[in-house]
Amino acid sequence: MAEKLALEKGYIGIWLDTFDFQAPEFYPKHGFTRFGQIDDFPPGHQRYFFQKRLD
Repeated sequence: MAEKLALEKGYIGIWLDTFDFQAPEFYPKHGFTRFGQIDDFPPGHQRYFFQKRLD
C-alpha cells in the first residue's frame, strides 16, 4: 500500500529502516537496496537502511 500511495503522489523513491532482528532479508526480495547501516544500535545489534526507486 505504501508503494502504491507513493506512486500516486509522484514520488521517485522510498526508504525505510529496520533492525537485524526484524528480518532484514525480506526487503531485498521486494526490490529494496541496503544503503546504510549503524552498528551496535541498539547495543549488540545493527540498524539497516533500505531504498527503492519507483518507476
